[in-house]
Amino acid sequence: MATICVFGDSTAWGAWDLERGGWVNRLWLFLADKDQDINLYNLSISGGTTETILARFEAEAKIREADMFIFQTGGNDAAYEYREGNYLVLSDKFKANIEEIIKKAKQITDKIIFVGFNNVNEIKTKPVLWRDIYYTNDNIKKYNEIIKEVCVEQKVLFLDVFGLLSNDDLDDGVHPNSDGHNKIFKKVKNFLTENNFIKV
Repeated sequence: MATICVFGDSTAWGAWDLERGGWVNRLWLFLADKDQDINLYNLSISGGTTETILARFEAEAKIREADMFIFQTGGNDAAYEYREGNYLVLSDKFKANIEEIIKKAKQITDKIIFVGFNNVNEIKTKPVLWRDIYYTNDNIKKYNEIIKEVCVEQKVLFLDVFGLLSNDDLDDGVHPNSDGHNKIFKKVKNFLTENNFIKV
């Protein structure tokens, strides 16, 4: 039986899909319904960054005997607190973290996919309601591009979901609602199918 481990932030964790628990859980439900011989573990945490992924993913993946990784990260790294430029993870450090994640992941499996972060509704994210933290589409695009560049260099698959969602698909400006998560799920499912990781 194959094992997929997903590491990411609150969007990958499932906030705020009140119908089916997020795009990762929707993927799990799809695989279960198709009776595919795959275990899927969602190991994402709210507030996650490349730093938190690096700190824990190896141990959590090894104990579950991971055959495949899906990482969705970048949104929180690209956010800044209090003032422009005060990023949660600076871009150079972010790039180094992605490179290190890939290096360590390849020691476990060569089946690695990065999913970029979705676009946001800046009317609600400069700052967000719950904290003096700012999410902008320009910064998210910049960090997504860093992931893509590293993935190309390292021959790792990258799925870009930026621009997939409309403002109506975003619950609080950052997190997708049920419709938004369903769009991401379909995009990921099709990507996994096209690359022969799962069967429809």
